[in-house]
Amino acid sequence: MKNNLRIIITLGILLIVLQMSYITIQPIRSNTVYPFFTLTAICTGPPITDIYRKMRTQLLEIGIDVNIFVSTSSVFTERLLGSHNFDLVNIAFANFYDPDYSGIYAENGVANFFGYNTSMDWDEELGTGINEWYIKQGSLMMPPNSAERIQHYWNWEQYMMDKICPLLPLYNAIDEIAYWSTLEGYNHSKGLLQSWGNLSWNGTHVGQDNIDEIVISDACWSDLNPLFQEDLNSQFISNAILDPLVWYDPDSSIWPNLAKSIEYLNDTTIEIKAREGIKWNNDPDNNFTNEYFDIRDVFFTLYCWKHLSNNREMWDWIKDIKIKDKETMLIYVDGDNSTPQNVPYSHSLLDLAINILPEHYLNQSQLEDGITPDILHPAWNIYTSNAFGTGLFEISDFTIDVETVLTVNPDCWKLNTTITSDPALDFERRFGDFSNIIHQLRIRIIPDRQTAIIEFEAGKVDIETVTDFPDLEPLYNDTNFCISNSLTDYFTILGFNMRENRGPIGSRELCPNDDSMMIGLAIRKAISYAIDREKINNVIYDGKRRIVNCPISEKLSIWCNPSIIHYDYNLLKAYEMMEKAGYDIPGFYSPGTGISTTLGSELISIGIILIIIISVDVFKNKRKKKC
Repeated sequence: MKNNLRIIITLGILLIVLQMSYITIQPIRSNTVYPFFTLTAICTGPPITDIYRKMRTQLLEIGIDVNIFVSTSSVFTERLLGSHNFDLVNIAFANFYDPDYSGIYAENGVANFFGYNTSMDWDEELGTGINEWYIKQGSLMMPPNSAERIQHYWNWEQYMMDKICPLLPLYNAIDEIAYWSTLEGYNHSKGLLQSWGNLSWNGTHVGQDNIDEIVISDACWSDLNPLFQEDLNSQFISNAILDPLVWYDPDSSIWPNLAKSIEYLNDTTIEIKAREGIKWNNDPDNNFTNEYFDIRDVFFTLYCWKHLSNNREMWDWIKDIKIKDKETMLIYVDGDNSTPQNVPYSHSLLDLAINILPEHYLNQSQLEDGITPDILHPAWNIYTSNAFGTGLFEISDFTIDVETVLTVNPDCWKLNTTITSDPALDFERRFGDFSNIIHQLRIRIIPDRQTAIIEFEAGKVDIETVTDFPDLEPLYNDTNFCISNSLTDYFTILGFNMRENRGPIGSRELCPNDDSMMIGLAIRKAISYAIDREKINNVIYDGKRRIVNCPISEKLSIWCNPSIIHYDYNLLKAYEMMEKAGYDIPGFYSPGTGISTTLGSELISIGIILIIIISVDVFKNKRKKKC
């Protein structure tokens, strides 16, 4: 009897210890939490509605309900930017190639739907909000690609995401490209044009007619003059036949290109030197056969962008441009025309990544001022459909609604090692050695994506986009094909409306259980920790999204803080944030112990009662024996 009692007591105590240990490891999910409040999430329909439903289920676990409001695009925009009648919004941003997102995250940003204002983090010494100071200083730092500016934006990202938390970064979409495995050297991140110097065929594939060409598909192009382009199809061909002044690599690093050098003499003066020895391709009528690129082409192009292009307002930052000598020009910068002094413009280097136009061909006549080019001259109309430049390719054939054929120009400077050996270009590492050069790019006009896929599988196209085609799973397991992934230009976020009139999510009152942060901040952090982005990605997107943590596009690469705070799914941290904000959740862990403050104490009480009962029985048995 004694042994049995000892065993029972031991098992009871062991059960309690094991149960308590289990509590310290397994998060407690209370299904009985009654919502403390309800937030309104706005969208225009699927798939965002499906995402919201998943988020709603997850947020109910911390006592937050979500009302999903579906509307037309116009009503959505009015709520987002007009009345601000929302709490949560799932929205996509583009990759701006520069970390200056002041239009979104600054107090007076045109797209500041978060409701940030400087009173949220006012600093007496700075005389403004700390977040606002970071953004303003970043836009003024020169040169735009300096290590100091990169570190500045890393610091800003960490500060904003930790101390303001206006959003939860969600995903960067993944672009998937399929190509035949006999093609070597293709790098999807760099793109076809920058990969060209490494491309070669190690054999033929099914349906292939010519191993000296690459065949792709695209929709129709409309205008090959960059000044007036409105579509990506036209831009792709222009990028193949023209060259930019400076070049942006996939990691957002900036390199000289047609410009031999670009130097900031001071914050508002840029000196550009033109690269020498670069020959222009011949014009369509072969009237200009021995023309070389020089600084006049740069001057002419910038003048046209500022005074003639479809985007003239984007060039207001150029106050003046002057040719200094035959290879040098100066740009005088003023990023704010409303002030008497010249103001730096952080996007200046980005804007200079433009394709350079042939001044000798397009500037054959001018208007009465003797400066402005006459765009009614026949050369301008010819250039619309027969553009030429200094790029690797030239147009050799075009059949309307059928195809465009580009051929490598044997005189292109990219094949001239005398030029490409310039250490400042690091050319071979970035562009390849062109040792087994393929000489032709054929662009078949196939606007229907399903038709393009069928042509690819038949071997009539060599490289094809297969993003979001779930029925193509067999391609992934077919050794005839390779699949390459790359980030797209867009990333999505869950944005929070931080305005005070939005209730708890925007509350500026200090947390009752942590006076170092506001209630609204604690709630926004709780939401961020409670959302399982990985689960949503797997269910909604079949895992074909990259989870991101920076408030700027991951495609900006070098500008993204590698050590930024992560709001990975963590229900314990979400509970803690809600408790700080004053919301007690049943089953919540007591900080530092890992034991539920309610369930843990209940289990301990049950264990104690069990031991008392057993002890009483033992005592009774002993008395009976004595008697």
